[in-house]
Amino acid sequence: MIRGLPKGARVVGRMARVKHNTRFEELLAFQIKSLGLPTPERQYRFAKGMKRQFESDFAWPELKLLVEVEGGIWKRGGGAHSHPLDVERDIERRQYAVLLGFFVLPVITDEVTSGKAIAVIQRALAVRGWQRGLS
Repeated sequence: MIRGLPKGARVVGRMARVKHNTRFEELLAFQIKSLGLPTPERQYRFAKGMKRQFESDFAWPELKLLVEVEGGIWKRGGGAHSHPLDVERDIERRQYAVLLGFFVLPVITDEVTSGKAIAVIQRALAVRGWQRGLS
């Protein structure tokens, strides 16, 4: 971490930019904890030792579940998930995850704020074998 930059900032060339999804990821983490869902690993690195390494916003490795908060999909001029190179990167990340046996659940920022994301995550955890009281 570079001094003076906020948590979640990334340095790109001479410019620093704050990862905008951070606030939505924090809100989702709060919702997960508030509902008593199992604690996920944050910024989980997978595909280690393979050609590429990737991170997922939230992961339950024992259930083979990854959750990605997709932000900037409608940003004019191309956001983090709408620029062609970033779309290709996201597809490659999902391909590696699937090849490693993970189920990848994308959610958008509007779903995080509306509560839809936490509801679908709760269902996905149950489908993947989690039962309340057994975590």
